[in-house]
Amino acid sequence: MKKTFILIWITLLLLSSTTGCNKDEIVKNGQADLNDAYEKLRVGVVLKALDSEHWQTMKKGADKAAKDLGVDVIVLAPDKEANVDMQFRIIEDLILHQLDAICIAPCDSANVTPIIKEANTKDIPVFTIDTNADTEVISFIGTNNYLAGKMAGERMLDILDGKGSIVLITGVLEQQTHRDRCLGFKEVLEGSEIKIIEQRQANSETELAMKVMNQLIKEHNNIDAVFVTNALMGLGVLEAINDNGKTDEIKVIGFDIQQELLESIKNGSVDSVIAQNPYSMGYDTVKAAVTYLRGGSVESYIDTGTELVTNQNVNKYIELFGY
Repeated sequence: MKKTFILIWITLLLLSSTTGCNKDEIVKNGQADLNDAYEKLRVGVVLKALDSEHWQTMKKGADKAAKDLGVDVIVLAPDKEANVDMQFRIIEDLILHQLDAICIAPCDSANVTPIIKEANTKDIPVFTIDTNADTEVISFIGTNNYLAGKMAGERMLDILDGKGSIVLITGVLEQQTHRDRCLGFKEVLEGSEIKIIEQRQANSETELAMKVMNQLIKEHNNIDAVFVTNALMGLGVLEAINDNGKTDEIKVIGFDIQQELLESIKNGSVDSVIAQNPYSMGYDTVKAAVTYLRGGSVESYIDTGTELVTNQNVNKYIELFGY
């Protein structure tokens, strides 16, 4: 029943988004451009979720690229990042509809491989966005998460003067993004006197992260800081720390832009976040797909950049995102 519903849903969205026109409507120098005349290029973008500002901003970038480049883009996602099966059903249905290209932010970097290979057998090029897959694609557009994790580790060394007890709260480790962030973070701390006393997974969910952090605070009375590998979990961790009266005791380094986190940096309850560029991810992914479909060359990796946001530069981000 769920698969039938998703299939009907995607069909309706594709019918509403495709604005192909009659060949007589497009004539250039007396010659009909048949590619444009019969239908626009159709690109599917499948994100991990649409439940945070990170993903909503990425969608805005993809939509703007579609408008600028004159193509049809459909952006879909499961209800939450942990719903891997729902995401895979969405991708499979887009393959069934023979889109010209599919761009995926995999909820599971390894197990998406057979689906990507299925798309390849149907001559549908696949691009990855935000999170890479454990298989070859045309291009990966997103953050160097390993270096971003190192950036967080270097900040942790700085704010704790190289010693202390910390906890690490991660998203789904089947996703390349969270694995790489943890790897880079831990490598920087090697040889220091900073000890990771606990690592827990909270599946990029606010409520779960709050429960996990509450439990950690009960179990340990010596937590100096926490590194959280995405924004929604950062909100839950922050709430738990505030509820337990630990705001002045536990320093927080987060990941991704979220209004409340930026405001918390400004008021001092969060130390910093690692900022990605989700708008560029969305825009550049669609641009790369269209470039490839139109016969152009595309780099196998397009780095959309990262920056450490602290109280020194937080106002720039608050103004940039209109908060």
